[in-house]
Amino acid sequence: MADDLNTQTEKALAPIQLYDASGPQPLADERNYRFLQELFDKKAIDPVANYAYNVRDVVQRKNNDLDTYGAFIDIGTIDPNEASVAYKSIYDDAIKNSKKLSDTDKIIYMSEPWNSPHGILTLLHEFRHKAFEENPKLKNFVDKNAKEFANKYKIDAYEEILTRFMDVKYHDDEVSKDWLRNKFNANLYDENKKFQDKIYKDIEKVENILKEKTDENNR
Repeated sequence: MADDLNTQTEKALAPIQLYDASGPQPLADERNYRFLQELFDKKAIDPVANYAYNVRDVVQRKNNDLDTYGAFIDIGTIDPNEASVAYKSIYDDAIKNSKKLSDTDKIIYMSEPWNSPHGILTLLHEFRHKAFEENPKLKNFVDKNAKEFANKYKIDAYEEILTRFMDVKYHDDEVSKDWLRNKFNANLYDENKKFQDKIYKDIEKVENILKEKTDENNR
């Protein structure tokens, strides 16, 4: 990780909006630059997250007081008059802190500070969800496989499982390994090699879809 300081004794960095991360910062917060470099390095080996990466899509909450570390959210689907207290808070916070003018944007909403070791992995995870939504070919691929997956395994979580395996493939993420081991009363990570082979082949197909798009742009 970029932050090799003793995290048990070092004061945590204050939350900062990602689009402000390259600007002037106090000397004491030099680590923001180091986390930014780590983010650049990790997204370079994470083709799906890199495809959807846009600093202006990220809204950082000041307080880590939500049950979720991060989420890909379509702000336009939230009715602030009918939303739950949590989503009303997210809506107000996103509109306040986003540099976009529209209230119908799709955003990455971070409760955990992105400028932390786990925060970077969470951010990249959510950018992949954004890529699956924004790229029509990826969306068709994921939607088709999700239906087949649900019919076969009776689990309606294909996209999340796929994204968790990407956490492991690209970043050897221990949090996602534990999630895959303990979710659904089944060890999806250590057992059922046939299932794992299928997921990793799906990841290769996703990567190939993105490569096709890149090749088209380079013609």
